[in-house]
Amino acid sequence: MPRIRTVKPELWEDELLGTIPRDARLLFIATFNMADDEGILRWTPAYIKAQAFMYDDDLGPKEVDQLMRCLTDTGLVFPFIGGVAKQQMAVVVNFRKHQRINRPQRSKLPPPSTSAWQVREMYARRDGWVCQLCGGEIPRRLVVNDDHNLWIDHVRPVPAGGTDHPSNVRAVHRVCGRSRGSGDEEGFIPPAGLAGIEDSLNDSLNRSVNDSVNDSYAPSNSQPHTSTDGDFSSMNHSLTEGKGKEGNRERKGTPPTPRQSPGSPAVAQTGERAIEDRMTDAFLERYARGNAYSQRQVRKVVADTLANGTDSGELWKALERLGSLSKPVSAGTLQFAFSEIRQAQSASNVITLHNGQTLTGTDAKVAGWAAIAASFDDEDSA
Repeated sequence: MPRIRTVKPELWEDELLGTIPRDARLLFIATFNMADDEGILRWTPAYIKAQAFMYDDDLGPKEVDQLMRCLTDTGLVFPFIGGVAKQQMAVVVNFRKHQRINRPQRSKLPPPSTSAWQVREMYARRDGWVCQLCGGEIPRRLVVNDDHNLWIDHVRPVPAGGTDHPSNVRAVHRVCGRSRGSGDEEGFIPPAGLAGIEDSLNDSLNRSVNDSVNDSYAPSNSQPHTSTDGDFSSMNHSLTEGKGKEGNRERKGTPPTPRQSPGSPAVAQTGERAIEDRMTDAFLERYARGNAYSQRQVRKVVADTLANGTDSGELWKALERLGSLSKPVSAGTLQFAFSEIRQAQSASNVITLHNGQTLTGTDAKVAGWAAIAASFDDEDSA
């Protein structure tokens, strides 16, 4: 049953939403009405077509499915298979950030199971990888000290009637979740097990950088990671790809030399240091003066972008664009920099999707959707 919802003015300024087609933006707003008070809704092309595009003859199930993939590829909506009937469902990831629910009603739809690592990491991304009990950062890669790893805590414990629905779960450190137990969180005191968390965060960051290099330039015959969680299908692989592999992966040999663009980038891999380290140092040396750039943040964005298969030369040009404008370095601002650079070069240089499936990595997919949005604008003006 549709619900009355609100749309915040900030939504129109969201950089990520600005890169996707207008119909996809309309669909995202429509999910507010279709979702229950937990942000969960049915997620099939036939249902979405009937609810959001019932009067649009130019949009069939195939086109609606493409718009749905756009929202899942960009991480705005998380699809899952739920319930005994194995229904195709989805949750609007940041639903409670968009909506303030007055007298919320109990959801009749099944929630995603927190036993699946895809779901746990989705909630961690929703919470900004910040422990909701102690307020500290949570390592994004598994670390040796298991007390510091990601844990899903229930606001209302399951034995007391709590569920796995989004409003009742939150990302915490494992030791914080165990320390809180079923007690009152108001008087929560960070446990002694958090000692050494900075070392764990540094170790996690180093793992992220190393995995980014190895994943980006791995041999083509390497075996992809496959999930053993039976409740998930391939429809949500794009939102979680590259995650949860660290516990089962063995690294052998050294990664091959990164690919270079025809125009030689200002920072190149020389062998003595990782390219993300050199690129971060070069960027900060050139643009840090007078700007509040964080080395950790810049390095992470660079590593994640290279992990998505972005050419190092193109990435450096985008970083130069952001630095010259004193803009923050984030995944969203990089997309606008990429878009400006590619439009200045030629339309043929824009990353495009082939049948909507062949490109992998969030950056490539967002860029592809931006190209589709541009093509829609051209059709409207014709």
